[in-house]
Amino acid sequence: MSERAEFRQVVLGIDGSPQSRRAAAFLARLVPRPRGTVTVVRALEPARPRSLSLLSRSARAHIAAEMGQLERAELARARKSLDAARAALARRGWRVKASVRYGAPLGELLAALEEARADLLVIGARGVGGVERLLLGSVAEGCLKLAPVPVLVVR
Repeated sequence: MSERAEFRQVVLGIDGSPQSRRAAAFLARLVPRPRGTVTVVRALEPARPRSLSLLSRSARAHIAAEMGQLERAELARARKSLDAARAALARRGWRVKASVRYGAPLGELLAALEEARADLLVIGARGVGGVERLLLGSVAEGCLKLAPVPVLVVR
């Protein structure tokens, strides 16, 4: 007797890369289960220089203004990628929730899995070089090791 996997609650992690767009397109091609829901997550890491207190007040103000402008631009890009994924999934019959989260991508994806009570995590494989992978690891690798549910990595 074979078991049939039924994924009703799916978390899709995207980062704006071509690989994450392929993951969203792949998931959109799957037929959703009744009441199938995809939670699309985009995690943004806040960039905060640690040594600002060593600078003058005017330098700190200038840097803070520039950082705010960069964060607003990144948020706009994140929302655009969420909207594209949401539209593609909704056209195929998925119910879709989307959120921008602030923090380390791996931690935010794992938290989203728990909050959504997900059955599956879908992410794109992101090509990282050998030295970078050794020093930084990768989100996909971390998900494979730590996610409490099956992980689909799309190339």
